Amino acid sequence: MEISKTKTMQKVFLGIVLLLSFPIWCQKPIGDEPPSVQVISRVTKEAIMLRWAVTTPTAWKYANKYGFTIERKTIVRAGEILREPEIKKITTRPILPKPLAAWEEFASKNDYAAIAAQAIYGDDFDAELEEGGNDMMSIVNLSDAMEQRFSFALYAADQDFEVAKYSGLAYIDTDVKPDERYLYNIKTAIPEEKMSVAHGGVYLGLSDYIELPQPIDLVGIFKDKSVLLSWNSTSLADYYNNYIIERSEDNGTTYIPVSDVPIINMGEKEEKTTDRMFYIDSLPQNDKEYRYRIKGISPFGQISPPSKTVAGVGKKALEYNPAIQEAKLQSDNTTAIITWEFPEEGLESLSHFELNRSDAIKDNYQIVIPDIAKTTRSLEFKNLSVINYFTITAVGVDGTKRVSFPKMVQPVDDTPPANPFGLTGVIDSTGIVRLQWNANTEPDFLGYRVFRANLENEEFTQITFRTIPQNNIVDTINIKTLNNKIYYKVQAFDKRYNPSGFSEVVALKKPDIIPPTKPVFKSFSADKGVIELHWITSSSIDASKTLVYRKEKGKESPWQLVSETDIPQNQYKDVTAIPALTYLYTLVTMDESGLESEPVTPLTISLPDNKSKPEIDKFVAVVNREERQIGINWRYTAKGVKEFLLYKAEEGKQPTRYKIFSNTDTKFTDHQLTVNTKYTYLLQAVFDSRAKSPIKKIEVEY
Repeated sequence: MEISKTKTMQKVFLGIVLLLSFPIWCQKPIGDEPPSVQVISRVTKEAIMLRWAVTTPTAWKYANKYGFTIERKTIVRAGEILREPEIKKITTRPILPKPLAAWEEFASKNDYAAIAAQAIYGDDFDAELEEGGNDMMSIVNLSDAMEQRFSFALYAADQDFEVAKYSGLAYIDTDVKPDERYLYNIKTAIPEEKMSVAHGGVYLGLSDYIELPQPIDLVGIFKDKSVLLSWNSTSLADYYNNYIIERSEDNGTTYIPVSDVPIINMGEKEEKTTDRMFYIDSLPQNDKEYRYRIKGISPFGQISPPSKTVAGVGKKALEYNPAIQEAKLQSDNTTAIITWEFPEEGLESLSHFELNRSDAIKDNYQIVIPDIAKTTRSLEFKNLSVINYFTITAVGVDGTKRVSFPKMVQPVDDTPPANPFGLTGVIDSTGIVRLQWNANTEPDFLGYRVFRANLENEEFTQITFRTIPQNNIVDTINIKTLNNKIYYKVQAFDKRYNPSGFSEVVALKKPDIIPPTKPVFKSFSADKGVIELHWITSSSIDASKTLVYRKEKGKESPWQLVSETDIPQNQYKDVTAIPALTYLYTLVTMDESGLESEPVTPLTISLPDNKSKPEIDKFVAVVNREERQIGINWRYTAKGVKEFLLYKAEEGKQPTRYKIFSNTDTKFTDHQLTVNTKYTYLLQAVFDSRAKSPIKKIEVEY
């Protein structure tokens, strides 16, 4: 038996259109996940309803041939977990789609049944992938056709529970008890050598029963012979995938569905823009109240309680715009008469007029006179502002609005605003000038213009291309000029461009970015523990201080600031210098802005240690002729000794340096002797500062 191709193709076309718009609850697996059985369920007061599907087209093809099996395990009874679950094979034979002959009458009455039957039993469904030989396009086309059939079949089953049962994808278990809970396992009967499909399952009992929720948040916007209905579908997406919309024309006594087929739930999108569904219904006529409500349909064919109703009346849309003919200023200079026209044929859809006013031609219109009778064509408006733009809005009975073109009314005004005052400003080191002043408070105030001059007595130049509304401005100047000040003044304008007088001129000092000239060393001296420096100070007018820096020569230590002398002082005495150390000295000039000159070429100065040193405390010699030696001993307690120098001379000869001893040595034995010779020994201490003690002398007869 074959399904009528003409009627079937019409129904399949309907399915294609719907399928392209709405997703199916059971999608193909992601990535490389194996095919599996996916299960959903619904509990009634007396039964447990099951729905399932496989996740790939190939698994669906084989499942249609081999079917599904259902196994139930009783896990809990009377609140107690059974030690050994009771296992029941619900299906003695696999559940398969009903044969084609059983679909004929059902498909003639149900579009979704026709789609499912065509997907399962349509022509060429039994073609194998091997057909077509090496023709790659045949394989691709066959694969695409299989995916479409798979998608159509699951879509149709998802929309009608009876279609799901006919398709072998649903079961109702009525052999259940209120005090028990069950684990259902649903598997395909596909042989393992054909394909491995993971089983699916659910765990529940009659105690899980809950009433279907009422659809929520139904809203209706009534227009000219139409109404836009919308409701929250996302919050109930787990319950309903279809909706029935019902309309009442007799104040809610009877409700009739607005279409023969349910409204499809759009489901989730990758980029979700709204959580609502929308439907536009045509109203048979305007000026009559219609009531609407919706009911949800679950994937198990259950219908929810109706939502709350919305009611409204269609109104003829407003089609015409008003037009202001005249907006005339009266002799009191504060009142305007506005006159407009509106087509007579538009009065039926007109509710009333509104007068709007703004300070600008395009923006910020405010309603100043509401609810003007639709028979009125002229009115008076008092308390005009400096500039007034008026429009007339026609408000339709359906709430729509149409606005006229604006007309301007401007009272006479020749009074200027007050002079700006409190002008102050600062200039940073980059030449950015920031000015500010006290704001004007006149109601017709427009803005300011700012003027600048490089010299106090020269002509000022405007630096604003147009009036500015704010009481501050940022300007940029060149600070590398000879004049060290810049001058500003400000002028105010009202909306009639009446100018005020100028503000007082403010003179701003430019920041100093030019460092002062260097000082010059004149002379120095180093004596008696003091290094004294003399210099010629900087010739810069704004020079304020001379900075003296010092560092020890030959070391990587940083320069040390040892003095800040106010100009015109031009000398410095360094009493902290250590004798015999070599120092580098340099000078830097600082000006009033804190800028510093380049340092001068350093001077190299050493402070001599010319302070007198104490004599050596003890210096004696002992002759030992038996051992042919002279023993020499000394003692010296002065601090800072580096070494001792020993000089020796025979009688009648000049002494020469004989030995050098460390600062810890205190004795020496001389063996280089000649009998019957008179020797002279001289001892002198040398300090770290290279200073030397007085020479200690002894004479010895050997």
